[in-house]
Amino acid sequence: MSEEQDGDEPRWLKVPSIEPGPLPSPDPGQVYHDLGSLYPDAPVPRHPQEVVIRRAVLHDVSGLEMLLDWAADGQIVIIELRRIIDRDFELTTAIEELSNFVEGDLGGQLVQLGEERILLLPPGFRGMSGLEAEAFEGN
Repeated sequence: MSEEQDGDEPRWLKVPSIEPGPLPSPDPGQVYHDLGSLYPDAPVPRHPQEVVIRRAVLHDVSGLEMLLDWAADGQIVIIELRRIIDRDFELTTAIEELSNFVEGDLGGQLVQLGEERILLLPPGFRGMSGLEAEAFEGN
């Protein structure tokens, strides 16, 4: 079928990736979009051993979905809770949901960082206690 069809039939488009034969390759000097230069700090690992670390401010429980997505993708997330720290029910709900998913479902860890932050660690990462004064101790 051609692109110039009349009537009620669907219009067919030529899509190179489904055409028989080899895919077209760019000509030398052809302009293309180098996504690495357009997005040099994209939040994706550059190699398999690298991990993405995200920072987030939780304003209310509607923001949990994105945090759970990041945790499911194996990313480390530092969450500031200052905006909901005084709303006990909302804070408890958020911590329970994060804990159930990260620790229960994923096998990761939820770590408290001071009074206003928590850290979501994916499986394979573990927090260590007792290192609070580590930077100040002599060698």
